[in-house]
Amino acid sequence: MKASATVPTSSPSAPLSGLRVLDLCRVVSGPFGSLLLADLGAEVIRVESVPAPGSAAKIDHTRLSEDEAFNWGLSRNKHSVGINLKSDEGRRLFQEMAAQADVVVDNFRPGVTRRLGVDRESLLEFNPAIITCSLTGFGGDGPWSTMPAYDPIVQAMCGTMNYTRLDEGTPPVRWGIPIGDLFAGIFSAIGLVAAVIHRDRTGAGQHVDVSMLDVMLALNTYRVPQALTFGQEPLPAPFEGGQGTVPFGNFECSEGWVATCISQRMWPAAARVMDRPDLLTDDRFNTGQARHAHREELVALLQEVFKQRPADWWQENLMAAGVVCGKVTRVADVFRHPQVQARGMSVDITDEFGRTATVVGDSLKFSDVSTWRAPRQVGADTAMVLRTLLGLDGPELDRLAGAGVIHCGDDRGSLPLRERVVPSAAPEPSRQIGRPLEGTTVLEMNGDEPSKAFAAQLLADLGADVIRVERPFGQVMEPYPDESREASFRAGLNRGKRSVVADLKTPEGLDFLLGLAGHADVMIDNYRPGVLERLGLDYDTLSANNDKLIATSITGFGHSGPWSAYPAFDNAIQALGGGMSITVDHTRPEVPIRWGNPIGGLTGAMFAALGTLGALRLRSLRGHGQRLDISLFDSQVALLSYRAPQAVTVGKEFVPEPRRGGSGSLPFGVFRTADDKWFTICITQQFWAKFCEAAGHPEWIDDPRFVTEPLRRENEDDLYALVEPNFFARTAQEWEALYYSLKLPGAVVLSVGEAFAHPQAVARGMRLRLSDIDLVDGIEVANAPLKLSAAPDLAAAGAPIPGADTALVAAEFGLQTTDVEVEVPSARWRDARV
Repeated sequence: MKASATVPTSSPSAPLSGLRVLDLCRVVSGPFGSLLLADLGAEVIRVESVPAPGSAAKIDHTRLSEDEAFNWGLSRNKHSVGINLKSDEGRRLFQEMAAQADVVVDNFRPGVTRRLGVDRESLLEFNPAIITCSLTGFGGDGPWSTMPAYDPIVQAMCGTMNYTRLDEGTPPVRWGIPIGDLFAGIFSAIGLVAAVIHRDRTGAGQHVDVSMLDVMLALNTYRVPQALTFGQEPLPAPFEGGQGTVPFGNFECSEGWVATCISQRMWPAAARVMDRPDLLTDDRFNTGQARHAHREELVALLQEVFKQRPADWWQENLMAAGVVCGKVTRVADVFRHPQVQARGMSVDITDEFGRTATVVGDSLKFSDVSTWRAPRQVGADTAMVLRTLLGLDGPELDRLAGAGVIHCGDDRGSLPLRERVVPSAAPEPSRQIGRPLEGTTVLEMNGDEPSKAFAAQLLADLGADVIRVERPFGQVMEPYPDESREASFRAGLNRGKRSVVADLKTPEGLDFLLGLAGHADVMIDNYRPGVLERLGLDYDTLSANNDKLIATSITGFGHSGPWSAYPAFDNAIQALGGGMSITVDHTRPEVPIRWGNPIGGLTGAMFAALGTLGALRLRSLRGHGQRLDISLFDSQVALLSYRAPQAVTVGKEFVPEPRRGGSGSLPFGVFRTADDKWFTICITQQFWAKFCEAAGHPEWIDDPRFVTEPLRRENEDDLYALVEPNFFARTAQEWEALYYSLKLPGAVVLSVGEAFAHPQAVARGMRLRLSDIDLVDGIEVANAPLKLSAAPDLAAAGAPIPGADTALVAAEFGLQTTDVEVEVPSARWRDARV
């Protein structure tokens, strides 16, 4: 039958214009990734299960339920089609839909798509250029590939939870937002946009394999060399920054809590706001090195100082003085923040029944929020999609619905499909193996801050030639407290890059940088707003010389809004973004805790990489570059996805619940074992009986207090009174072996060293040894977490020697440069230390 007409695609205004995605994902990780694709302009069609007869919940047309609000946060701007993939006819319908799609993404366990007949090999028969993506807990191979994976499990296994604690004697703490799910979702979007760029160039599709555990391991960045090469396993350091900054951490105020990070240049202003000028002349505190050496004394002193005033006062006055300070903010309150509202990160959308809810905005600013629409009811677009793509008529749709093959829901508010832009490139077998960004030049401005350096490293992993632009020898700022920490930051954030030196304080250095920018595809910086303008490197100047340049600017709060001029560090972003308010130790639930890795900066880095890929794809459609304004705060707010409508619209109060899963499942959390280690579990209803058997107490299964999840929540104290001591019966490894044999969701809380020695991490190649100029035996880092089937294995290229590539790069681009002083990295930092 002839397919129905689609709506013509307008001139490309979004990176994925004309792209069609079939989304088989459920729960959080996959739907969050496909949501990002929709924000980038893709047409996303959710393929959902056919509801059992009589199981559809009655919709209250006047208000949202909590479950509906969850869906609003993850499924806006997507179509919904109900197909029974377990039926032969349903499978065939999906395969024919895939013939007219560009991407198919799923987050089933390995093997499920093959059993359903919708795996990559099956779909290639219908669409040889299809791009597929499987997002799983542990990846498509390795001994743990078929194990159940939940967010707390991968958080425990990645190494970071082990040092996210109040001190060494307290329990490890899971970040209250499911970052294992969400970060894997971001990486699936990064991998898919990269695969689209590769397909546009070669005509060939490929498979993207994303593992939640791989992603979480990779986010350890500089912690990996610290642990594996230098034997410095990260310990809980709630009052010390990753680069050794002190003072740092969360402080209780007379009302509320604040997170602060005070660098050397901010220290005098902080002392003035605190009305403690004596701190500037005290030999224990007057330099960064002194404060690091006497950090316990300083923390004790500041804990009393901060208690003298409320959190709002400290935030207002310290930030006004240029000192980083963020109030620990509740989830609902995040969306009342003036910067969130000014940046369009709080958006109201309305459904076909007139119900309105608040959802998170687009942190990359590619989409037009005025066109956003609410999620569709299950199957609301089935008839429209099958009629449009496959040409099915009314009688055939009725027959399929009657046979239980499809579900056609209420189609009110349905919008037609957009025209798909079919790739013009014919497959070239000789070019099908390669990395998506081969031939792309990226300039990375000076600094090792994770927000920028990790973003550039992700682009290098995808094949870009990343050139770091360093300050000259002698201009190093804020030196590390020791050489091992410097080497760890350098190796963990800069592998696979080159390095040049340019003194931007001189005309020669500026000319050299402008020359580089004239030949580059991307320039990434994380300077505060106004810095590049003062240097004469604003986007207007750069684009006048190279209108194809993409300038990605990463700042704490963005280039607009009332907070745009304020400084930002990771722990303040964590505090302001809502996640810290629900991240606590279950033995001390009144104290908010910072996640041990700098997820404020790392989240911004992931969004910067995704946005840059999107801009590269859009440039291929429009012919010119653009400026990207990436805010760490926006990026952190984006992680609240499904929480926004639940908190703001439904009024759900998100409070710390370290012993309950996101859906209220329990038992849940960390438990001390016989060998004084910690074991993490996540027991949903499907695992309850097996859990009781593993505990050696089958009588719990039918105990009237615990037989259902609601009853277990009602009798939570009784349950944990039994479960807590039960874990002392075995060592952590014995529990893991038992859970592994029963395929129960549980894992030992690992150190970083243990995490990278885990058989699954080894099987997935997540441990990589690089050569290093300062270390004879090399240095170990985390490997790239994205597995692209068309990409060769990553070359083990170490971090560059600062400035060592200056002459070569200048020659390649036909530029003049002055001689630069090249020193091994340790010398640069040793001589800069004060």
